Amino acid sequence: MTMRKWANGSLVLLSVLFIAALCCVVAYPESWWARMLLYTFEAGLVGALADLFAVTVLFRHPFGMKKFPHTAIIPRNRDKLVDSVVRMVEEQLLSKESLKDKIKQFHIVEALVGWVDRRPDGFVSEQGWGIIATLLSKIDLEGVSVMLDEQARKGLRKANVSPYAGTALKWVLEKGDLQGWIGQIVDFAAQRIAVEETKQAIRNMMHKEKDKFENTGGTVSKWFKRMAVIVAESTDSLNIDDAAEAMYRDMLTFIEQLRSPEHELRVLVSDMVHKLAEDLQHSQDLSDTVNSWKNDVLDKISLLPSIQSLLGSFKQMLTEDAELKYIVLDQRSVNHEDIKRWVGEFVQGYWDWFKSSQSSMDWLEGYVQQFVGKLIETQHALVGIIVRRTLEDYTEEKLVTFIESKVEIDLQRIRLNGALIGSLVGAGLFVFLHGVYRPILDWLA
Repeated sequence: MTMRKWANGSLVLLSVLFIAALCCVVAYPESWWARMLLYTFEAGLVGALADLFAVTVLFRHPFGMKKFPHTAIIPRNRDKLVDSVVRMVEEQLLSKESLKDKIKQFHIVEALVGWVDRRPDGFVSEQGWGIIATLLSKIDLEGVSVMLDEQARKGLRKANVSPYAGTALKWVLEKGDLQGWIGQIVDFAAQRIAVEETKQAIRNMMHKEKDKFENTGGTVSKWFKRMAVIVAESTDSLNIDDAAEAMYRDMLTFIEQLRSPEHELRVLVSDMVHKLAEDLQHSQDLSDTVNSWKNDVLDKISLLPSIQSLLGSFKQMLTEDAELKYIVLDQRSVNHEDIKRWVGEFVQGYWDWFKSSQSSMDWLEGYVQQFVGKLIETQHALVGIIVRRTLEDYTEEKLVTFIESKVEIDLQRIRLNGALIGSLVGAGLFVFLHGVYRPILDWLA
């Protein structure tokens, strides 16, 4: 049996008992117990009716009659109730200070790590790959490329590349084989010189120089130069073919001498390269020159096509539906699944490192706490807005039904208490009036 049925039953019972007590008084007018029953059940019935009326007027007009004053209190004060609830939630239950205190007591990063660790194996790698694939599929390559190009240019303009270039060059010289590289250049030059086209190129160059010599200057000067050349050729003191042959042999001899690492030119080049590495690190004049050259290059070339092409290739490489399915490196192919597996292992490895690094977790926790604190500070008004919009969706009837359903049991208990207290008060009044007050009056009389 519900509490409402108990309350209604108590009202019916008191009504029946009141009528029965009234009949007893009529039948036994001189009997004290009949009057006591009437006092008791009459007061109980009044208390039950009064509480029934009080409970009813909280939510609706009794008997549907709106002329009764101060009835349907909750529906009539709906707007005030909404405002009060909004203020209570926004300023007390979920105030800025209380929310910040609760957030500080809650370790967000540790909770996130614990939640992830409870997921099945492979969850981190799968989710990491999914996030990367989703971002790549939605990324605006052109916009990102323009942004990266601007940032790269801005960063390169600000950076003093000379010391880095000097350090890199010094590292290459220490780790590499400069004389071996020079030897390879010499071998390449020897191969190019050994062909017949080189000798012909020398001969053509000398003919051009002879023609240039004959055709420069005034008319008289040109005539004397031609005469001099004719005389030299006729006396065989000027023979271009022999000169070209001699120069060619000298070049072969010079190249052959350059094959020796102890050759003075190779030693000089090595010394100059080492000096260049040192100057790049410490010479201000050379640093200014390099940076000026760097800025000129940045003004003349664009990094945008290269960046866009690189990002496009990377996106194709990682996207499931891309046309580019394979990368070929040294005759070894890596397919899409291999790349996915590698990315998943990388994400899992980074996650494992992050969990083991308490300093990293503390740093992220501080950042998240700061972010959430700023979010609460700037967006706290949303709490009141959400509560208000939720409550405003409640019509008067819906609001009454909602509140009444939450306090139904307590309201019916109030009715029961009214009936019980009323009956006890009635019995107490009868005892006082007829057991104390009347005997005192009779004694005084």
